Parts: sequence; structure tokens; C-alpha cells
Amino acid sequence: MKVLLIMADAQMHKYHLGSHVRSAREAPLSLSTLAALTPDQPDVEYELVDESIDPVPLDRAVDLVGISVLTGTSRRAYALADHFRARGVKVVLGGAHVTLLPEEARQFADCIVVGMAERTWPRLIADFKAGALAPEYREPPPTSDLAEGIPTPRWDLTRLSGYMVPYTVHATRGCVHSCDFCSVKGIWSRFQRRPVADVVRDIAAVPARRFVLNDVSPFDDVEYAKELLTAIIPLRKTWGGLATSRIADDPELFDLLVKSGCRFLLIGFESVNQTALKSIAKGFNKAASYDVLVRRMREARIICQGCFVFGFDHDQKDVFDATVEQVQALKIDIPRYSLYTPYPGTRLFDRLHAAGRILSYDWADYDTMHVVIRPKHMSPVELYEGFRRAYRETFRFRNILARTFSVGRNFPIALSGNLTYRLFVSRLQRSRGFQMPLPHRAATRRELSATSL
Repeated sequence: MKVLLIMADAQMHKYHLGSHVRSAREAPLSLSTLAALTPDQPDVEYELVDESIDPVPLDRAVDLVGISVLTGTSRRAYALADHFRARGVKVVLGGAHVTLLPEEARQFADCIVVGMAERTWPRLIADFKAGALAPEYREPPPTSDLAEGIPTPRWDLTRLSGYMVPYTVHATRGCVHSCDFCSVKGIWSRFQRRPVADVVRDIAAVPARRFVLNDVSPFDDVEYAKELLTAIIPLRKTWGGLATSRIADDPELFDLLVKSGCRFLLIGFESVNQTALKSIAKGFNKAASYDVLVRRMREARIICQGCFVFGFDHDQKDVFDATVEQVQALKIDIPRYSLYTPYPGTRLFDRLHAAGRILSYDWADYDTMHVVIRPKHMSPVELYEGFRRAYRETFRFRNILARTFSVGRNFPIALSGNLTYRLFVSRLQRSRGFQMPLPHRAATRRELSATSL
């Protein structure tokens, strides 16, 4: 039995070296975990394709196709599903977007998977073999922490040369916070922890020194985080991941972070305006203390990728220049900007939809790089042009050097990250500017799958 697992192209930052494509991110975890879930069915042969780095083999002779769907990739995923179904191949759709909008996804699939697949995927494969594939497999809502038994990912099926960091592991699911623009609560209603021994097993199995911990908020359960970091120390690995701005609040936790080999953290600062932070339920970020955190990270030789969002209801037209000024003053190693985007399943989506402020319901625009809302204190054009200006100013060579020149031995890494974003800025500046999206309505089925293959 041949199973083709696909992740549709997310249009992420990537390098093109002739025909070879390399993503500037870590390897995704979804497909390699799915392929590891049926060790008791050795007759199942998996092929994994991340379309961000490799073309999808559209004519491959396979028995079953599974496609992992994000909101921003759903149009492409649906087009791929239509293609394979037209060939007579059964298609299963799963992933975050399917969990959030199962009725939409059902139009494009023979079967959908709602929620996580650890318990449902083995049953799905067995049912397919028996000719009894159900139209839906749904993971029950979690009532406790993650049980033992989630297998080590099948990294051997991934093109490892396609990623900056090819090995990814996870320790938790969900988040203890409820930021209004984040869809995590709609996907995982409960914060869950894996057994530390299982996480350590996966990290020890990484056949390289570096890995990424891709959890959304793994350190907000301080006691669990301390146990995990303590267990990682003997492995003598280096790693990166995500954290909130509270990561340095507990000195013991931060010390364990350093000792465990942490070298890179993505921090969601979101805004330099405390009122804006409070309005999005992220008031635990303290804008006045950002400098303390960044200084501690630099002293610990941990690279900081700081993320900021434009388009909050409290943002005035001066927010772009004010944010760039703060990014430079803080000496954020690798800054990143995005646009306030109301993903389905979020409180933000419900609020802006009720107010008639959503401009586009075409999910292809939902990549945080397109304006899809009507801002409160500026026009959509002003929001987009301010976003472009912030990127342009931040990644001028003189500003890159001012932030990174004194970073010490991390300078080559920080410089490389900034140069990667300069390539993105070049494409952003060459774009035609703000384009009015689809009319204020839900996209039709034809529009949702209207992508050339």
C-alpha cells in the first residue's frame, strides 16, 4: 500500500540554488509523525513531500493521499485534492484548517481528520485497507496530558537538506494564554504535556547536534519546563524554539535554558504599546521591560528573533516608525513583522466579522503578509504601505549592522538571518502594493480551489 503525504506550499522564505530549494525554517513535524504511527503495518509505504521545497509528484501511482492543510495553504491543498480525486485516488485532509473548518474541507475530500491523529490515523489506515474508509475521523477532546506512545518522527523520510534545521521535536501542545488573534485554542482546547522521558528519547535520537523545539509556549508551565530542561542537559545538544517574553522572569528557569543548549528563541513581543498588548489579551508582555529580556538573552548568547504585529485597533499611523525605532534601540537580532490577521476559530475573527471589518475571506490572503481587515485608525493602503516601510527601514544594511555587529560569536548567524529577510524585503518592495481582496463574502468552492497545478 502506497501512501503519499503532502504539505501544500506555504510560500515561506527559501533559497534557490539551481534546482535545489532550501527552506529558511525548520522541518515541519506533521508528516514525519503521521508516517511513524503505523509501525505494526509494515506493508504501508510512505512518501513525504513538503511542496515548499519539492514539487508534488502529481502522476505518482499511489493508493491514498493525505494532505496537511493550514489556513494560508488551503486553496492550494484543495486544488491538489481535486487533482488526485479526479485521478480516482482517495484523499484525506487534516491539519489545523480542517480542524477549524471541517465542513469546508469536507467538500474537497473523501475523508477528513479533525484534531490530532495519533489515535485516529492507525484506525484510518486499517479501515482503508478493509475498504471501509469513514468520511470523518475525529480525535476526542483532551481530558489530560498526552499519554506515552507518540512515536519518534520518521526523519528518514524527510529531505533533510531542504531545511535550515532538519530535526524537529515537540514536548507540549496548546498554550496557557488566550491571545485574541491566535488559533491555537481552537485547535487545542487544553494545554498538554508529553512525558519528559518520551521527549528526551526523541531528542537523543536526533542524529545531529541541533534541533528545534516547535511548541507554541513550552515554558509557561515552569515546573514541567525545569524538569525537561534538566533532562536535556546531559544530551549536549544545541537547540532553538519559541517562548514568551516571560522566559527570564524565573532566574532558575533561564539558567537551565542556557545550560540545556538553547541558542535561539522566537519571542512574540507583538507591540511596543502596552495598551495594544492589553487589548489582545497579551498584557503579560511588558513593553517597558523588553530591554531587560533582550539584554539577558544577548549576555547568554541566545539569538533573539523578535516578532511584531501591525494593525491593532490601538495602532495609529506613527506605529511603524515607533516600532522600527524600538527594534533598533533594543538591538533585536532578527526582527520580523506581520499584519493583524483574523484566522478562523479566533475571537478576533468573530469580532471583526460581526463588525463587517473583514475585507477578504479568501484564505490564500491569510499569511500575515496581506491586509485582510479594515484597520481602525488608518486605511488598508496606509497599513500595507507602513508595513512595507517598516521592513525596508529595518533591513537597510546600516540598521542590520547597528543591531548585530556587537552580538559576538553569533554575528554570522544573526547576519545570515537578516540577509534572508533582505531577500524577502526585495520581493515585498517589488510587489504592486495593496490590492483590494475578494469582495466581502465567503469564497466559493471554485475560488477556494482555483489554483494552477
